[in-house]
Amino acid sequence: MKQKITLSSPIEINGVKTDTLYMREPTVGDQLDADKLHDDAGQRELYMFSRVCECAPDDLRRLTLRDLGRLQKAWLRLVGEPERDSGVAVVDLVA
Repeated sequence: MKQKITLSSPIEINGVKTDTLYMREPTVGDQLDADKLHDDAGQRELYMFSRVCECAPDDLRRLTLRDLGRLQKAWLRLVGEPERDSGVAVVDLVA
């Protein structure tokens, strides 16, 4: 399952300006790698978001705090109980 996140402010991701990110469901491997590489919770979160959005952590540093909140809500929908009226569209992409 993937989540589509529409950003309030476009940013450059992988060299392309966009206002949309797609977040895939995280894996145990993603979590283990993040835990191994980062002691700081903020850096760990940024690393995890970059992994599941398939971009560089430095790309996500350009996000506004509002858009970071949108990524956090999308994350919660993927790993926990869905929030009501989160403003994040659920997109199930099946190949």
